[in-house]
Amino acid sequence: MDLIVGDIIQGTVSDFGSDGEGVIKLDGFPIFVPYAIEGEEVRARITFVKKACAFGEVVEILAPSPDRIKPLCPYFGRCGGCDLQHISSHLQREIKRDTVRVALKKFANLEADVPLPVRLNDWEYRNKISLPFAYNGRSKRVSLGFYEKRSHKVVPLKWCPLHGDWASKLIEVVTTWANANEVSVYDESTHKGLLRHIVARMLDTLSVTVVINGSRLPRAAELIESLKAKFDGVTVYISENTRPNNVIMGDDVKLIYGSEKKQNLGAFKAVVSPKSFLQVNSKVRDAIYDMAANALSDFDGDIIELYSGVGLLTAQLALRLPKSKITAVEIEESSHNNAVALMQSLGLHDRVKNICDDAAHFLCSLSKENTRSKECSIDKSKLDDSITSSPYYLGGMFDDEFPKRALILDPPRRGCDESVLRAAAFERIVYISCNPQSLARDLKILSDSYDVVSVTPFDMFPQTANVETLVLLSKKNQ
Repeated sequence: MDLIVGDIIQGTVSDFGSDGEGVIKLDGFPIFVPYAIEGEEVRARITFVKKACAFGEVVEILAPSPDRIKPLCPYFGRCGGCDLQHISSHLQREIKRDTVRVALKKFANLEADVPLPVRLNDWEYRNKISLPFAYNGRSKRVSLGFYEKRSHKVVPLKWCPLHGDWASKLIEVVTTWANANEVSVYDESTHKGLLRHIVARMLDTLSVTVVINGSRLPRAAELIESLKAKFDGVTVYISENTRPNNVIMGDDVKLIYGSEKKQNLGAFKAVVSPKSFLQVNSKVRDAIYDMAANALSDFDGDIIELYSGVGLLTAQLALRLPKSKITAVEIEESSHNNAVALMQSLGLHDRVKNICDDAAHFLCSLSKENTRSKECSIDKSKLDDSITSSPYYLGGMFDDEFPKRALILDPPRRGCDESVLRAAAFERIVYISCNPQSLARDLKILSDSYDVVSVTPFDMFPQTANVETLVLLSKKNQ
């Protein structure tokens, strides 16, 4: 297609892209247009051209969709936090269902029955916010905001409908303090200035982390007093990040006010560190955990969980499945140590074994069929007696009968390594994914040995194009 930047095109939106943008096809050539809705007739300006596709922006909507609604947020379209506020709730769910369904067909050749996503809230669902500091134009007034999509230009804001009223109060307190005390803001180009980000999480109480390009926060006492006046039980941390990178937090956080308190996490309470991963939508998080537990409620074997992190999912499942024994594997040592401490605090250490290891290496020790993994050539005679006699030894590859085990996968966005997917056989697999494309890629490999029993999307992030998915698989009859 002979297009150049600046061209104005007109066409009917025939589909949605994976990020919720509208797709116009001219002679079969796809043009991705954010904020356009399937079925609409639009005029669009070309902003970027590639060999296989182009991108554009809406100039005029000639025939609007009946599902087009007025966005609730005045920053929508400038702030990069939301993709779909202009679309009705029902159509948002249809888009996300189709995103999962299309990914499974395209990347795994799976024709799965995908229902509409479970959606439990529309607004004020996020329990965490991360906001970069910036100067507001030439005024040099300190502001907080979100980045524009695919940029590091900050859109100053005072309110976000995805968060509760607590976020608005936090923004007001922090910016008022910074401006009153003339605290400098970090500049990515010069690497000078102090204030980088505010990272806050509201559960039962609020925790606030000020990320700074230095080792000391001036006028910290004044900030703390202002936060105390608005939030009962607030805790305040600083995180030093002096590296010239785009990573938000530094290596560590230091508590400078308050005491860490246990927060309600569904089936239990626990202290949540500012650096701990926790799903931002508590209601949907609990629904996912309930479904995962229900999928294994009648399973009478052992459960192995990979990519277990600090143990939050592990603990939820252990409490929901009081008869199950779980082995949780996490490669990052500090997360592993936190998980061990959590299991001990909840009295679960007798049923949960935490192992610090690479997922593929751990599963290699479980594999019965060496032909499925060339790396899995372990000679039992070379193992020390203290290993094979341990109650935690899981050397199933040497047993006459392969033990019954279920596997829980909750990998990062990139999905699982192929060696993990081919390393061992399980009766059931529960796969929790935040990326339909990597999920589909992994299911293509697993489908050699497993049947897909069910696929359930969850709308963890309403108003955005993101979707979580829980897939239940069972071992094929050989």
